[in-house]
Amino acid sequence: MSAALLFLLAGCGGGDAAQTPAGGGDSGNSDSAGGDGAGYPTMNLTVAALDSADTAKAHDIEIFTNLVTERSGGAITFNVQYDALLGKATDNLSTIGNGIADVGTVCTLYTPSQLPLSQITYCVPFAPSDPELAAQLMYKVSEAHPEFYTEYENNNVVNIAWKGNEPYKLYSKEQITSVSQLNGMKMTLGGVYYIPWFESIGAVPVNAPAADLYQTIKTGVATGSFVYDSIYCDYKLYEVENYCLEVGLGARNNDTICVNKAVWESMDANTQELFQTCADDAMKEFQKWEADQMSSWVSEMEANNVTISPLADQEKSDWAETALAYTDTLQMWIDEVTNLGYDGAGIMSTYLKAGQDLGYTWAFDTAPYIQ
Repeated sequence: MSAALLFLLAGCGGGDAAQTPAGGGDSGNSDSAGGDGAGYPTMNLTVAALDSADTAKAHDIEIFTNLVTERSGGAITFNVQYDALLGKATDNLSTIGNGIADVGTVCTLYTPSQLPLSQITYCVPFAPSDPELAAQLMYKVSEAHPEFYTEYENNNVVNIAWKGNEPYKLYSKEQITSVSQLNGMKMTLGGVYYIPWFESIGAVPVNAPAADLYQTIKTGVATGSFVYDSIYCDYKLYEVENYCLEVGLGARNNDTICVNKAVWESMDANTQELFQTCADDAMKEFQKWEADQMSSWVSEMEANNVTISPLADQEKSDWAETALAYTDTLQMWIDEVTNLGYDGAGIMSTYLKAGQDLGYTWAFDTAPYIQ
């Protein structure tokens, strides 16, 4: 897995600012008499956001913190640090776990070693394109297998929400309408499991974080990028690549909202319930906002003369078969987590059946993986 980690810097946004000291909020000096009559302690918590305040990647944490402040009667406030001011976005798990931040967003694409179970969202090709369904899959599998939450606690954080991100698409300088055209194409992509899918059809992975995509494409280091519409529009990539192929590889649960474990355990049950309820409601609100925004991002792309093409269903099925024959990423994940002591086969079976129960038809034969 270590070689593939070199390509994890695309897909989750975030900058590369050097880590700087921070106070970790004032949670250690809570005033239990505060809360403007709401019965909540007075706290000011430091938050590590994943990206700039005006990007989709930061909107979920904005909704969450606003809800907590409002419902606590102003007793609980937040100092949200955007633009990777507390350290690299790729390090948010440790930033929160080490207490540099009290709360924040963790992109699971950046944490294959620390959160191996959460990588299940990436290893299944041609997953649902509905972001809410991607999130519901994680809620379902983690409800059946609480060890999904335990692995977060092992990193000194408490995961209180799963968020589904938009489906990944392929954007390029030249129009792509068929998988065969990807042979030899240099493209930016991230993820331990995405890489072999594209290598199976001859594509050449290029490492570039979201903030560097524009220059990477403009200078010809790569001629395509595998991200999603919000990143494409936030970074105005339509200025350097005018074509979009809806490959259908699916939406993923990229992000989670996490609280430092010590901070969480210092809260009384009433405050923990407030945080959990606000996290649940924030995710519902974000998913609704995201669904509305998805059409807006497409409109923005079309207004900037982007040609959007779908990939034929048969090509998706053929690609899934080719990809899994090249590297069975489902079995790869099963083997990795089984070696760590988890019931990999059982968890994968739960995940695939949950997708079917939610009304999704997988693009490959799931029989070998369902118990």
